Amino acid sequence: MGQSSLLKSSSYSLLGYAAQLGLAFVSFLLLVRAMSPYDFGVWVLFLTPTSFAEMGRIGLTQNAVVKFYVELEGEQSKILTAGLILNTLCTLVLSIMLIALSYPLAVLWSAPELPALMIWYPIIALVHGTARYFDTAHMGQQDFKGIFWSKLLYGISFILAIAWLWWSMGTVELQYLPLLQLLAAIPSLLVFGVYRRSVLRFGELSKEWIYKIFHFGKFVLGTNFSSMFFNKVDLLMLAFFMNPVAVGLYNVATRITNYMEVPMSGISQAIYPRLAQVGHEQGYFKVGALYERSVGYLLALTIPIVGIVFFFPQLIIQVVAGKQYLEAAPVLSILVIAVLVKPWGRLFGITLDAIGKPKLNFYFLLIGLLLNIILNGIFIQVWGIRGAAFATLISLWSFVIAGQLFIARIIPIRQSEIWRRFLIFYKQPITELRMQNL
Repeated sequence: MGQSSLLKSSSYSLLGYAAQLGLAFVSFLLLVRAMSPYDFGVWVLFLTPTSFAEMGRIGLTQNAVVKFYVELEGEQSKILTAGLILNTLCTLVLSIMLIALSYPLAVLWSAPELPALMIWYPIIALVHGTARYFDTAHMGQQDFKGIFWSKLLYGISFILAIAWLWWSMGTVELQYLPLLQLLAAIPSLLVFGVYRRSVLRFGELSKEWIYKIFHFGKFVLGTNFSSMFFNKVDLLMLAFFMNPVAVGLYNVATRITNYMEVPMSGISQAIYPRLAQVGHEQGYFKVGALYERSVGYLLALTIPIVGIVFFFPQLIIQVVAGKQYLEAAPVLSILVIAVLVKPWGRLFGITLDAIGKPKLNFYFLLIGLLLNIILNGIFIQVWGIRGAAFATLISLWSFVIAGQLFIARIIPIRQSEIWRRFLIFYKQPITELRMQNL
């Protein structure tokens, strides 16, 4: 499609993430009010391992398929077919593992309702996971419009189902939520049967491409698992050392910081295929220039939000979740400081993947994960839920600082240029987002 403006693709990518997380935020607002803190905590514990599975499935296929798709136009149909087979097999394997693990986890986390919820996961993952795999073909075309509509329909359907259940029954029973997820996933998948069906061009099954995608994706899968553990280990260890109520409190704070990351998530998704293309065609110098610009943009979008949340945590918690969750305000003040360095961390990972070094990304993140686990194990026993926040803050800053020192040995990156781009963004944001002149 040539060197099209990143503004158009990143706009729809941002809209897709805004739809996904924004509508998830609305569903969170409904659930936190319609359920007891205990039931809400159990629901969070259900979502935690299933989100690991989702990120693992995406990791195995998405980055590899997009990278090869943009580099080898003549092989696109074979690449999509091989990726779909791997996506489905990964879904089935992870589903079996989660069902088996749900019983010991129910005991470990004092959440006996967990196995009954987990039995729904395989069918949810097959429907919703296929829709999210179809995202990859559209990402390869740098067309995020269909992805936006798919995520929008999923979020709206889930919210309407929750609202109807709450209105008709006066409460939202925990056991109905997986069914609502499944019902919401169906229209999300059907979007790709209407919008640009020609993009989903499948070809003959190639064992060679299955091997190539798996070989590349296994490290991204490991990286995604490590990244998810990095982001969720505090919740998991709170469930072990404390109880589902503490998990629910902590989740309120982490939900808010997750929504703060919408801009960087959306733009990062649009930047990845561009990084892969630039790395393949123009070399590491141009990759470094794109890296500097991208981190500068993400910082410009992130810092104002961080400032607001840092200075008004209690007000934000009260508005979002109500007075019963005000204990989470100190946790939010700590976690929001960690968000400051996430633009560097996000670009570090996708850049290594884009230039064909997912193995380095995986090993680096694994070291950060081990540090996070150790700090959580110590700090939670000393400071409770605040200890989990401190552990996340220290381990994330350590990971990012070490990562910048490391990646600068591979790609020419100037931190001063990142801050210059940060300042320029406020002067001419639209012009600066047009990156075809890199």
